[in-house]
Amino acid sequence: MSKFTYKARDQRGVEIGGSVEAPSQMDALRTLRGDGLVVTDIREGVGVEIDTSAIRIKQAARAVKVGEVVSFSEQISIMLETGVPLSDALAAYLKQSKGGNLSHVVRMVGDRITGGMSFSASIADFPKVFPPLAVSLIKASEATGRLGEMLGRVAEYIGKEVETKRQIKGALTYPSVMITMAITVTSFLVVWVLPRFAKIYESRSAALPKPTKILLDISGFVMGNWILLLAALAMVVGGGYAIAQTRRGRRAIDWMKIRTPVLGGIFSNFYLTRASSTLGTLLESGIPLLDSIAIVRGVTPNSYWTDIWDRMELSLKGGGTLQDAIHDSPLI
Repeated sequence: MSKFTYKARDQRGVEIGGSVEAPSQMDALRTLRGDGLVVTDIREGVGVEIDTSAIRIKQAARAVKVGEVVSFSEQISIMLETGVPLSDALAAYLKQSKGGNLSHVVRMVGDRITGGMSFSASIADFPKVFPPLAVSLIKASEATGRLGEMLGRVAEYIGKEVETKRQIKGALTYPSVMITMAITVTSFLVVWVLPRFAKIYESRSAALPKPTKILLDISGFVMGNWILLLAALAMVVGGGYAIAQTRRGRRAIDWMKIRTPVLGGIFSNFYLTRASSTLGTLLESGIPLLDSIAIVRGVTPNSYWTDIWDRMELSLKGGGTLQDAIHDSPLI
């Protein structure tokens, strides 16, 4: 009997660690899986040494581009659909890839699969590369034997997410540029142009209209107190950031996101589209409705949408329907 030290996640997703005695590593994995654990790291010995290479790979995973993940999912999906085993498909991908951050992640995933871990458990430690939705879909497909088809859906879903974000950024670019230009031009006029006109008016003792006097007074105040104004601005920004970290502050910001004219419509439609698309993909893949709602909760980072998911869960657990939970919601 050998002693193996492991790291795993329980059924609630909490990371735990410990040791187990077994004749081999495969037997240890079977024992841990029998206990309902998802093993993320296991090795023989009393203690788990710090794996510096694994740390570097996880750091590299943060720099993986979404387009690379889409391409990877599509290629592996095609190979699996044509009958290529998963380990061979990953090896083929690594052989034809040009290196990069994603290759390091795929190599580590391949090593874990060779060691007896499932594909979904192998990629669960890389949420920056494979989102929780992808992990859940792959986990469901492993039970039905439709991994190739599911990877194709993952690629399609991520691709749609990228396109939706691109459209939103495009819609926000014009107003952002106009607001920036307006602030820049106004600041230039107040700080640079008006003070020079003020000297001309003073030299001629000209009678000025009241609006012009007001602008000149504002310019003089800004020029004479610019240090205090900068300090006040810094305090406002710092205070706003501190308030945003509180529950009430986050709810206030979330309220402005969905209620601000023009921008509110963009955010509301984005959340609704993203939630509907994600929920539809999960349900079509055979994932139970309550589990799907728990996953979709993470793709709508807004406290008011979180309230909707809470009402949905309560309604379903009480024997109600989704319609009962969302009928009176102004967001849907």
